Amino acid sequence: MLKRMLAAGLVVGLAAVVLASCGGNEAAAPASVGKAALYTFIGDTPASDVLSMRISVTSMTLTQQGTTNEVDLPVSGSASSARLDFASLRDFTTVLSVASMPEVTYDKITLNFSFPQIVLYDPTQSPPVRVVNAAMAKATAVVPIRPALAVVKDEVAALRLDFDLLRSIAIEVDTDGHVSGTLTPVMKAAPIVPVEGQGFGEFDGLVGFVRTVAPYPGTENFTGAFTLQLLAGDGPAISVNFTNSTQLFGVPALNQLETGRVVEVEAVIDEKGNFVAKTVEVGDRAVVDENKLAFLGYVTSVTKDQSGKLSQFSLYVREEQPDVSYQVPLDSVVIVHVSSTTTFQHSSRSTNFASLPFDGTAVTPGQELIVHGKYTTAQDMPTTVDANLIVLKLQTVQGNLASLVQVSPDGRTGAFWFAPSLTLLQSAPVMVMTNSETVFVGVLGLGDLTSQSFLLVKGLPFYQMQAGTINGVAVPAGTLVITARQVHQLQ
Repeated sequence: MLKRMLAAGLVVGLAAVVLASCGGNEAAAPASVGKAALYTFIGDTPASDVLSMRISVTSMTLTQQGTTNEVDLPVSGSASSARLDFASLRDFTTVLSVASMPEVTYDKITLNFSFPQIVLYDPTQSPPVRVVNAAMAKATAVVPIRPALAVVKDEVAALRLDFDLLRSIAIEVDTDGHVSGTLTPVMKAAPIVPVEGQGFGEFDGLVGFVRTVAPYPGTENFTGAFTLQLLAGDGPAISVNFTNSTQLFGVPALNQLETGRVVEVEAVIDEKGNFVAKTVEVGDRAVVDENKLAFLGYVTSVTKDQSGKLSQFSLYVREEQPDVSYQVPLDSVVIVHVSSTTTFQHSSRSTNFASLPFDGTAVTPGQELIVHGKYTTAQDMPTTVDANLIVLKLQTVQGNLASLVQVSPDGRTGAFWFAPSLTLLQSAPVMVMTNSETVFVGVLGLGDLTSQSFLLVKGLPFYQMQAGTINGVAVPAGTLVITARQVHQLQ
């Protein structure tokens, strides 16, 4: 699956997939003779205290094998450029572009970048955020495709690119404490071969807002669809297709899904290029004119009473759905107010295999949340958000194995103590729990994990205020328990 195809080691995996399709997806460009629909996916695995790493992709071209002929790829649908946050894509994937491609073989892709910006968590600052405007040592990446990518009419082709963050970015701190950064894109590219029954890859944690709804049967035996706007309005709008097995949470049925609702999607791209939903988590409706939207980011601090009741918390704003950064700047910290009417829920229901509750007592620094609510701005004061709905988001945490706690005979089910790299998550001990459905990448199971290698743990982090036993494992009070969907050991 695509989510397993990111670069190993201390690498940012930039995954791009070209899908040639003869139809069945509203968002795809119309097929023409000698051409096919193109999708570009992007994924990432940044490290440590990087809260966001944004860079604009201003253009992309593919070069025909053995020639200098180039074909332009529209960046982020009809937009002239796409502003991407790689830090939000740790072991995740999103769609960058939809286009149509001539039926030829390509051996090179060229990408142009601009305006790199790195945001670090820095507890010495108030708020604890440091913005680094990085310089571009090399704004163009010319990446050979090895082996070459063949686009055949009425067939689906796929291309993967890996963005190597370790060799691409350099952070320097001088004797006065000034921080600077330099970005030199280092990438590689290779075609992806589809897997029978799984298609070209799986998406999870894909967030956007609903633009249109078609609650009736369409082509390819789909029972309905909705159009999902990606990248906070800057990205393409793709058709999310429903089948009889698609699970919908938050509204009773597709015909009751409103436009403007913010959703989180798990889906696959099938062999024909169709975006097919497995689960759809529906949040509140965003109404920009009424200052109602969704803020995505990290909890930086919490305020609770002695009983553990949550009254407010600070949230670093990495993304907004839709984007209102002209009023509430990205990379700012907002104060979220919690009331007795605030609802709590978590995404990716299957990942919570331990059935842990998520409420105000389970909120802690370092968690990625989606906060739905109405915001209020005031001069020289932090923006406040009155939360209607708070969603614990599926997230990936980087760190190291501290020690194994339990390993079942299947080699996959059990638990281990985890040492996260993100400073925000170091205020409480972290235990990772796995089950038979947890995907292990780079290793066969728990017994193969090593403390010397970095781990990327994708899951749901629940703070446990009280001591207890979870899935047969004793958990001390004050522990952050991550139910793991995937454990990826970097080589």
